[in-house]
Amino acid sequence: MMGRPQRAAAKLLYIGFDLDDRVRADNPLRAIRSAINFDFVRPLVRPLYGTRGNPSVDPAMLLKLMFILFYEQVPSERALMERMPERLDWLWFCGLDLDSDIPDHSVISKARKRWGVKVFAEFFSRILDQCIKAKLVDGKLVHVDSSILAANADKTKLQTALRVACQRAYQGLEEPSPCEAQAPSPGQAPAPELGSVISPTDPDARLTRKNGKTHLGYKDHRVVDDQCGIITATATTPANVNDGSMLMGLLEEHGQNTGQSAEAVGADSAYGTAENYEQLRERDVRAAIPHQQQNGAPGKFGRDQFQYEAREDCYVCPAGQKLHRTGSKPDRDHVEYRAGTKVCGACPLREKCTGKTGRTFKRHVLQEAIDWADEHLPAGIRRWMMRRRRIRAEGSFADALRHGFKRARWRGLARMTVQNLLIATIQNVRKLLKYAGKGRRVAAVTRQSADWGKIAIDLGRQVFHGLAPRSGNSAELTVSHHC
Repeated sequence: MMGRPQRAAAKLLYIGFDLDDRVRADNPLRAIRSAINFDFVRPLVRPLYGTRGNPSVDPAMLLKLMFILFYEQVPSERALMERMPERLDWLWFCGLDLDSDIPDHSVISKARKRWGVKVFAEFFSRILDQCIKAKLVDGKLVHVDSSILAANADKTKLQTALRVACQRAYQGLEEPSPCEAQAPSPGQAPAPELGSVISPTDPDARLTRKNGKTHLGYKDHRVVDDQCGIITATATTPANVNDGSMLMGLLEEHGQNTGQSAEAVGADSAYGTAENYEQLRERDVRAAIPHQQQNGAPGKFGRDQFQYEAREDCYVCPAGQKLHRTGSKPDRDHVEYRAGTKVCGACPLREKCTGKTGRTFKRHVLQEAIDWADEHLPAGIRRWMMRRRRIRAEGSFADALRHGFKRARWRGLARMTVQNLLIATIQNVRKLLKYAGKGRRVAAVTRQSADWGKIAIDLGRQVFHGLAPRSGNSAELTVSHHC
């Protein structure tokens, strides 16, 4: 017999109703709530609240709301609170009930502004500590990369920094108490040059070019551990900050956060500077970081065909002639070597080497560090590490897209730092639940595709476990036949 039409009528009382029964057992928020303790925020922010007046919303609940904002990729805090009554799992996760008062969306933004970056950095650090205790972080092999985030501003409406500063000064004259203006926050971007162009709505964002396109925004710099892809360090900067200048600071932060100094690092050519190579060599950190090669003019002898003689401080060309230092410096980072015009004019290989004048080329003052970067690891291991970098570092940024990574929600460097810290924390939480929650332990070097096979894996294992030399050809390394 067919049942009657279902017509729900409002009830004054619900007997035996429990939100916990309405949240399915495999809901991700259930695992997060059981694994993560959000209560740490209460004593941390207590000094930021007064002792009089109305009590605030529970800080732990506010942190959970911010967590949901990015975990579920909700467009805004207003949209989050509008959807809140419809999502029983969100109510249950935040400790609310059907008849609980839903906070206004402005409460979240005010708390975020009051707390500052410190609270979210502590949140990131606590989750990272849990990953370390779960043995998901090895800390020896890491990968460094950065990604651009589009600013929440229109790059077609830029103005000079001088004009923006004048407009702000004029607006400040209309304030009732201009002498009480707040000091710049610690997360504020450096003041731009007065002649540069910036966005009036987001002055901390900067212009940069990548892949032939101009971007207005910020950069998120990350250190990703190779073992399970855990993010061990993150830093947010304006988009025009050079990647190479961030490498050593990121590695230091990695060591402080994990208690393990990196022994090997993989990064792209943006980090391949002579200064970085020099510091990595001094710290005995092996590096797979390529750099731009000086190959010379097409059809001419390249730099690799000239041999450097350290005793005489000269180069020997393919014809056996010597190029001596001229004493002039084309720039502060290079010195010049040259062969005489008469010597090159009488050389039978002149057409393959130079024109009418003598052959010249520049040598970096830190060329020994550059040579070290090219030779201290076998080519096969460098390729293996670069492949792992694509999987871990680039894969980490690709995974962050599911949490709204590429677009700035807010404006200002401090707020963008909070956004990137929350996204990185959420990614580590997901990794923690994926591996540690099931009792899984991931090996430091995972199986690769058949193209790489056992050789690349075994070479990597031998180097990173101290069983192979740090220099020489890959043929010098003994390769085992088991994984």
